Amino acid sequence: MMEVRIANGLVILFILLSALAAVDATPQFAERTGESCIVCHPGGPPELGPAGEYYKKHGTLEGYGELPAGEPEPGGRCNVCHAQFAPNPVPRDLSGAPTTPNHRFELKHGDGRFWCLTCHNPVNRDTLRLFNGSEIPFEASPLLCGQCHGPVYEDWKDRIHGRWVGNISSPTPDVICTDCHNPHDPAFKPIAPEKPPEKPPEPWDEVPNYPIYAFLVLALSVLLALYAAWR
Repeated sequence: MMEVRIANGLVILFILLSALAAVDATPQFAERTGESCIVCHPGGPPELGPAGEYYKKHGTLEGYGELPAGEPEPGGRCNVCHAQFAPNPVPRDLSGAPTTPNHRFELKHGDGRFWCLTCHNPVNRDTLRLFNGSEIPFEASPLLCGQCHGPVYEDWKDRIHGRWVGNISSPTPDVICTDCHNPHDPAFKPIAPEKPPEKPPEPWDEVPNYPIYAFLVLALSVLLALYAAWR
């Protein structure tokens, strides 16, 4: 009986400590990041969601959700937040939308003709949607990009554009479009060219000394002419 009471007491103590830790996390971390609790704890504290794991690893939420070219998506699942909202398919100005936690980017794709739901699935934000309504995963984004960028997509399939690995009979893509192009701002920025290489100075022993050679030939010719005249 005593052992049962001790065990129950330990369980109650653990629950109290967990509750205190959860309460303490609200001012310490929510105020520090400026985010609501659900951003890091979508399932409720103390379990961490994608943003919470990102904060635990980096000590900040800066960069969470950004999509720099050549890097995988650090922001985690879109449905963590969007599953709580009814989708609104009407195109509209989203410049006033909250930048956190996954919207720290500026949309410069399609010269103003695109917006989020041009590519993202309005029902399941963790997937993309083709123009015909087909749902595809993020890993199949070349199918989506190929709808507008057909020639480049064909070059990619023909292994002219991008990088492929494997053998000739069964090659596989080593990178896809979003590994090199930021999907929200895909154009590569101008790169300042490097200075041209300077021509190294030539060693003196390799520089032909044409005046000396010409003088020697002329002197030899004069001597031969004088010798011939004397004879």
